[in-house]
Amino acid sequence: MAKNYGELYNIVGWGEPYFTVNSKGHLCAKPHGRETMPGQEIDVHSVIEQVLAGTTNDSKKVQFPMILRFPDVLKVRLDSLHAAFKDTIACIGYKNKYQGVYPIKVNQNKDVIQDLVRFGHDESYGLEAGSKPELLVAMGCLTKAKPGAYLVCNGYKDADFIALALSARAMGLNCIIVLEMEEELDIVIEQSARLGVEPLIGIRAKLLTKIPGHFGSTAGKRGKFGLLEEKIYGVAERLKAMGKLHWLTMLHFHIGSMIPTAEIVYEAVSEASGVYCNLVTRYGAPMTVLDCGGGLGVDYDGTRSGDSDMSVAYGLEEYASSVVRAARAQCDARGVAHPVLCTESGRAMVTHHSMIILEALSVIPEPPEDETCQQLMNKIQDLSSKQQGNVAANCAGRVGAGAGLYSHGAELQKQGIEIYKLAKKMCKRFTSDASTIYNYHMNLSVFSLVADYWGVGQLFPMMPVSRLDESPVIRGTLVDITCDSDGKIDKFIGGSETLPLHPLDPERGAYYVAVLLSGSYQEALACKHNLFSGPTLVRVESVAGAFKIVSVEMGPTTEEIISTMRFDVKEDIGRAVEELAKKNNLWVNVEPLMAKGLTTMPYLNEYKIPKTI
Repeated sequence: MAKNYGELYNIVGWGEPYFTVNSKGHLCAKPHGRETMPGQEIDVHSVIEQVLAGTTNDSKKVQFPMILRFPDVLKVRLDSLHAAFKDTIACIGYKNKYQGVYPIKVNQNKDVIQDLVRFGHDESYGLEAGSKPELLVAMGCLTKAKPGAYLVCNGYKDADFIALALSARAMGLNCIIVLEMEEELDIVIEQSARLGVEPLIGIRAKLLTKIPGHFGSTAGKRGKFGLLEEKIYGVAERLKAMGKLHWLTMLHFHIGSMIPTAEIVYEAVSEASGVYCNLVTRYGAPMTVLDCGGGLGVDYDGTRSGDSDMSVAYGLEEYASSVVRAARAQCDARGVAHPVLCTESGRAMVTHHSMIILEALSVIPEPPEDETCQQLMNKIQDLSSKQQGNVAANCAGRVGAGAGLYSHGAELQKQGIEIYKLAKKMCKRFTSDASTIYNYHMNLSVFSLVADYWGVGQLFPMMPVSRLDESPVIRGTLVDITCDSDGKIDKFIGGSETLPLHPLDPERGAYYVAVLLSGSYQEALACKHNLFSGPTLVRVESVAGAFKIVSVEMGPTTEEIISTMRFDVKEDIGRAVEELAKKNNLWVNVEPLMAKGLTTMPYLNEYKIPKTI
């Protein structure tokens, strides 16, 4: 039996129960999670081949890069979230329900939002909007939701935003305006009087509970959003004095994305529940909803450790249990009725349902470091001896020292940093001596497809789509086709600076690398560096034990992407180039090139892979 090399990429750690490797050595999606029966797995390589053999919805030739969407996985994730809350609520006797919302910002694609509203219909699943465009999207999509589904309005708001939200409520949508700042209440009062619509209001609490790492940088009392506890009570007092306390229905909080442990979830919900109870018992507010915001994380590296921004130490069940138990404990202790529990879990819902498929174009060996390991070691030893001398001088100069002591300390720090850099170079040289590192040029823009890698150092599981029954003997990095030195992926889960890959062999067909767990934020954050655009979108569904390609939509064309930069393409480019080409008697050659260039995606097209290794 052929060996399965999927374990090299820790697919069991981060991929279960949604991804596996089949007997052919191909990456597969398990559309129904743990309920996927043998033979129902979707062979990703077969999907790509079938897509390339056809055309897009508008009969155009398919181009890379592409995103494969598996909506069945989306349904499993949402169903699992609801099941986790239902089980805990039943188990501990919580006397209310869970009713969540999806934050549109996480993935704003039409299919994703409409699928989630449809899949969550029976549970009154709603949407969260943080801007006027998102509010309009939510209003349109929630016309298909079960009546009573929440439309939660977060973010900073002007009069138009609030008037639109009040209009949504007037039309029968269960729209709740969450106050991020005290002054937003003035706008709500003004617009309510103008439109004759009574609002439902929530308040965002600025909790003291924080999470470590990048995602917790805006939490705590210095957080970007929300009101501190005393300010929340001030809003309640003002509403009570106006006779409008019945407007106040929700307390909301969000301590940051990727909460690493269930213990921190429990701590945050406990703190917020205390404020919720005070609003009820001290001020008589008719509160009904505790919105615990986002933060339900994804275990990107598959370690389930919670010790980095790439990992969380819990699953859906532990998360739901922490939320429900914390809310119940606080409410029972204060004699307050249990609220409806809401979360804005976006990342955990959509991350698993799609993957980015990258096409390898060519591969070249990376030049070795100029200095040998011995030369680098000699430099480290030289700096170390100097550092010891500075330490001695630093100690001797403590008595009566001032600026000189500071100077010695700065020099020590500088030398320490230089030693660290040299050690890294030596480590890289040592490993490259044993095995050459190769740069795989991919039909990719890091900035357009994996923006979080470039922006915040987010790491994603990556692995070949096929040949996983062969040992991947090449240590590779992924280089994109932009004109930017940052357009390179050389950090991978597990702390590695290379990815195990196979030699390119044109006789064996194209070679693809999948970027997995990439369904959240990447499409929304994509930028237009070098005027590269978004990818081709492919929707793949499981039907009667087989897969069906439901739709193939090409990404933005070159003309469309240029137009976003305020060019009139026909006038500023088309007409100008035509005049110049005709002047030089070249229009007969240039015209078809222009037509093809403008109507296709800006990535490389019909590229033939050279046999280099």
